[in-house]
Amino acid sequence: MRPSKMCRVSRFGGGPRITRQEWIKYGALFVLAVVAFGVAALALSNPRGPSEPATFVPASPAAASPVAAAGGAAAGAAAVTATPLPTATASASATAAATAARLRIELPARPVLLILGDSYTFGVGADRQDQGWAYIVARTLGYPTNIEGEGGTGFAWGGGAKDDGGREFEVRLREISRNPRFVPNLLILQGGQNDSQLNNPDELKTATTQTIEAARRFWPGVQVVVMGPSAPQPLAEELRNANTAVRAGAAAANAPFIDAYEAGWFTRTNSPGFDADGAHPNTAGHAYLAQKFLEAWAALTK
Repeated sequence: MRPSKMCRVSRFGGGPRITRQEWIKYGALFVLAVVAFGVAALALSNPRGPSEPATFVPASPAAASPVAAAGGAAAGAAAVTATPLPTATASASATAAATAARLRIELPARPVLLILGDSYTFGVGADRQDQGWAYIVARTLGYPTNIEGEGGTGFAWGGGAKDDGGREFEVRLREISRNPRFVPNLLILQGGQNDSQLNNPDELKTATTQTIEAARRFWPGVQVVVMGPSAPQPLAEELRNANTAVRAGAAAANAPFIDAYEAGWFTRTNSPGFDADGAHPNTAGHAYLAQKFLEAWAALTK
């Protein structure tokens, strides 16, 4: 048998000595092993099939917006927000706010306006009914307008001490729609204060959405704007949950939302001068509400 040429033993009793040719051979084997390891590592790091190309989604400023992220998901693309919101509730609230902010109103050639709401729209708290915020808004805008305010009612609250009045906004809109001589193409829904008694945000959100959709059935083409609950302090602090629910309901129906609560219209500083009875604005408070509403309206219609 021929002696192996893999290695030779030194005559001085040292360890194995490798020849130059063997170094070259081992080096080639080492390079092949490194290449094979690299290919295996790439295969393990990419779970796609051999015919499926890798997809890279570049970051963009729009991806930081919850609305942009939602739009990307609808289109089948992945998007990552820059700073994830901590809870689903916070995410829904931010999305509703962003949706309301981007919606606008296209003023018809001949606007016909209906303002429907609770005691605020009726003018409670003002010295005279025609000093209520809705009447000031109607006079300022100059459109043919019907004002329908009814105390104690809301999107889901039907009035009465136990929500047994059956006068929810949708019910009242249906009654008005039976008059063929009045066909509004603009509708302002004001409310949410009385709905805060429900303590059921999901029900209030659903009722708000259904009310808007019902109005669009009653008057095809009508454009709806929702103004959420507002009140002088400290009552305003009790309206947070109702405001969030009404805003979410408006967003679900793609209706612009005027957020008096989040905008901080009534503060601890100005509320004493605007408060009539702890629940309603006085004459100055109604004038202030009208002013703030008209500012928001101008932004929606510009």
